[in-house]
Amino acid sequence: MRIESIWKKADSLRGCLSSLKTTESRRRRVPEEDEDPLTVANRFVSDEAKLLSSKAYRVLGDKTQVFTFPKTPLIRTRKTHVMEVAACSAITSELLGLNTDLVRAAAIGHDIGHVPFGHQGEAWMAKAMGRPGFCHEIMGPVIAQKVERKGTGLNLTWHTLEAMLCHSGNTARSGISQEAWTLRHTDKFTYIFHDINDIVGRMKYPVSHELLGLANVFGRTQRERTTTAIAGLVIESAECERVSFERSELGRKFQHLRELMYKVYPHVTQQNVENTMGPVLEFLRMLDVGDPFLILALMTDKDVAGLAAEPMKDMQAFNRTAVSEIVPYLQEIGAVDLCDPGLNW
Repeated sequence: MRIESIWKKADSLRGCLSSLKTTESRRRRVPEEDEDPLTVANRFVSDEAKLLSSKAYRVLGDKTQVFTFPKTPLIRTRKTHVMEVAACSAITSELLGLNTDLVRAAAIGHDIGHVPFGHQGEAWMAKAMGRPGFCHEIMGPVIAQKVERKGTGLNLTWHTLEAMLCHSGNTARSGISQEAWTLRHTDKFTYIFHDINDIVGRMKYPVSHELLGLANVFGRTQRERTTTAIAGLVIESAECERVSFERSELGRKFQHLRELMYKVYPHVTQQNVENTMGPVLEFLRMLDVGDPFLILALMTDKDVAGLAAEPMKDMQAFNRTAVSEIVPYLQEIGAVDLCDPGLNW
């Protein structure tokens, strides 16, 4: 089937899951105790505004997507990835008839839990902590509820936090919202196709004919490929009466493309994160100004690389990092379990 036909069919199914739309969600603190000076009737719009002004979102531009310290501004950072996920998620949600404001808010917040140097930094930290359950999808809700705003948290709605938590890894479970399932798929659409764009198009890395052939099934450009994946999800979801993209031929082809991409990543992102993060962790232990793992998790790539390069590490060097702003509030924040998303409320 030509991709134009797939697009047309998906457009004819607009609103196919509207009966499953999430319409309400509560906050941990009641509205009267919320910090919004003005009442915002749409709680998910309020969630988006809070996340966009958060420190965790603001520093995503200095965190790795695939390449650390990209030499061209067109190579994605974690922040530009998040912006593209928000766009992809909004379009998909609108076609399905789901709550687009909820999906956008969760998309903007979905990666605020990423530590320096992407997934390699995350894996190193999990090993250093001795806690294999440590991951960015859990850290997102942790930061949103326990760290932001001097420890009082952003007071996001439960469904926004749930979608942030369940966007990746093994955190998805039966009963999560259709908006959470949407974000889980659109995050993958976004990073697979824009990573091909960066790795093959900009970095000129040679990939297999099989990988390129599969990518071209979805279209010749990133926009066409993302659009086809969205359309395929809409068509399959209409048939399954829930968000789905694994049963159809197109869904299976996307999964195979993703598997092939995961064989490419180790060849283009070799980083000795232990040599960089290890000395910084020891320095943070020596400073004794708070949980060194929490402080390290909140740092940017530039923070860690800058400290690692310092021949004489001291408080003056630490104060040049973005994370130094939270040190005065660490006592107020108190002990934080970095592997507990804290959604049992």
